Amino acid sequence: MDKRAKFQKPEMPDEFVDLEYDLHRVEASRGVLEIAVRQLRAFARCMTASKSEADELVEDTLMLFLAEDRVLRECDTCFAELLEVFRRVHGRTVLIQASRGAPDKEYAGFMQIALPEREVAALVIGGGMMPAQAAELLKLSPTQTEALLETARRKLGPTSLPEWPFLPASASEYLLNEGGNIG
Repeated sequence: MDKRAKFQKPEMPDEFVDLEYDLHRVEASRGVLEIAVRQLRAFARCMTASKSEADELVEDTLMLFLAEDRVLRECDTCFAELLEVFRRVHGRTVLIQASRGAPDKEYAGFMQIALPEREVAALVIGGGMMPAQAAELLKLSPTQTEALLETARRKLGPTSLPEWPFLPASASEYLLNEGGNIG
């Protein structure tokens, strides 16, 4: 009987190595995703004028988003991807909904404007983005974005839009700010 066989360290199966890698990746991605989801919730409220409807849409968006295996490193990239999925989900639900509830009081005036104008206004007026950033996220030309923004401002008039600050923070910045509340 060979004594060395008794004291050899057992090899770690590949499943454990993969799981450990996934845990580190998920931990690093969690902060980025949290910031992006908070921003998406604020954007969704501007689009739907209803907190409950916005939360349902964000939940559906998040489930579709997480169904794909994504590596999240930067908040603005994550927000852009979430926004793309949200726009698909929102587009489908707008077609399906026969009747909508009354909009929240603070967003009621915002529902006067068309969807493309609302998207631009939500990002620029509500999110404080530059029109060029909004154009890139919405895949519009800068001139289209400026025209939509001007139309939205004209239609909104003195009506104000609740502001939500867009936070283009990377995962490392989030993780360095331990215990900090965002949004």
